Amino acid sequence: MKKAIIFFILIIGFQFMKAQSFQKTGKYMAVTEIKENGAEYPTYLVDLVRSGGISEKLSTFTIDDTELFEDIFITTLENPGLQGISEVIKMEIEYLACCAEVESYYFMITDKNEVVSLPRLTNVYCENSNTDSQYTFPNQKYGVEGNILETETLYKETSEVKYINLKQSFTWNDNEFNPSKNTAITSY
Repeated sequence: MKKAIIFFILIIGFQFMKAQSFQKTGKYMAVTEIKENGAEYPTYLVDLVRSGGISEKLSTFTIDDTELFEDIFITTLENPGLQGISEVIKMEIEYLACCAEVESYYFMITDKNEVVSLPRLTNVYCENSNTDSQYTFPNQKYGVEGNILETETLYKETSEVKYINLKQSFTWNDNEFNPSKNTAITSY
């Protein structure tokens, strides 16, 4: 009986680990510098920095359309399930007009504290929007071992996932990611 209970606890633990999601964090922050450029609206230089005792700049962005700029959100995914990657930082820059446009930047932090950037994803959310694009990592729901998946999620009206399309797959080998030669689109 004890073996059955331990086995059951292990199964639940593995399912929890497999379904990780990005969480708010205080480990990283966006530092904004306003740069006057003679135009009607200034340009913002935004640095993604590691907070704490020693501030370390991880990346720099330029926001030219400061009239529509709304906010920056930073979340992390601990232990994404990729060999040599300790966490993934997701930085979302939101612009608001009649629709919301969100630029998503993903940065993988290696065990050696190096930063590996993934290609930027952009989502536009209007009144009847029901899809978004994101990266899915091995320890997340629908993740695939050793792969980073660029997926498009279609939602029901109730915000539940209707289905997920695979747009592109990247394999993670020897501390670099490579686009997969498989271009098939599948649904879950």
